[in-house]
Amino acid sequence: MNLEWESSTDKKFSLLCNLPDSLQSALGQARQQHYEELYEPEAESAVSLQDTLDKILQLFQGSNQTLNHLRYVWMALILTSVVEPTVQYYQPKNSIPEEATNWIVSWLLKTLEEMLHSKTQLTQVSKEEEAKGIVDIFRFFSKNQKIASFQILSEALDVYSSAIKTLDYNQSLKTLLDILDDCLEGYAIFPGSYGRRELFDWWLLDVVPASWYLLPPSSIYSIDKLENGKNIAFRQMDKLQKISYSMWNIILRASQKKENQRSDYSPLHSKPISISLNVEFENNRLGSKRYTNELILS
Repeated sequence: MNLEWESSTDKKFSLLCNLPDSLQSALGQARQQHYEELYEPEAESAVSLQDTLDKILQLFQGSNQTLNHLRYVWMALILTSVVEPTVQYYQPKNSIPEEATNWIVSWLLKTLEEMLHSKTQLTQVSKEEEAKGIVDIFRFFSKNQKIASFQILSEALDVYSSAIKTLDYNQSLKTLLDILDDCLEGYAIFPGSYGRRELFDWWLLDVVPASWYLLPPSSIYSIDKLENGKNIAFRQMDKLQKISYSMWNIILRASQKKENQRSDYSPLHSKPISISLNVEFENNRLGSKRYTNELILS
């Protein structure tokens, strides 16, 4: 299987243009507004950043609850990638980022597999295993987070704690808003007022569309003053691309399997199949629409 992308700018534009109209409209409105919470002098007090964030995330909720949940968790994982340098700077040997990321990735791949293969008979067992796992990892968190006594590191680690909580669907929206609060208004990424609007715009234009399509963002936000910032951003992007690749590999295999069942063709004699990225999950089935970026299955 090969992955082919457009340039990052073209990719961002394509993703934005193919979002649902209601979400496009909300993003456009949010981009035009100014927010006191982001330290913008031209902000009007009547415009609430929290209300804007909640409105956008509410628009993710459609007819398929599992897909909505996957998108929330994927967004949480993307945001942890921006927070990880903070933890590494203050505590290079802290293993919470790696532990939390591994757990979230495992959940994403497992949940996507079950969704596409309609393993409803495993749902209850999976929920019990998931609940036990979350309890176990929070024990790990409580053991290792005691040393985080000052605000910057504490809020950065809180992002990972909240990201784990998004695995519970009933908590996912609230905890995702908590993550955004720690990142956009708190100190999880940087202290002070500088750069907050730029970070918010990155979330609007890169993270939201990427989360909708279960893709990596076209770029990773990084602080200019951070030593080795470009190398860190490259590593984080590479990690997200590999995880997204794994998710799309599951999607494409499930789609090809359904095609094989319908047409009785032999994959041994098949040509590469082009499947568009504008996907919809309805009744646990993958449907495709027009889209300029393509994943090529070969």
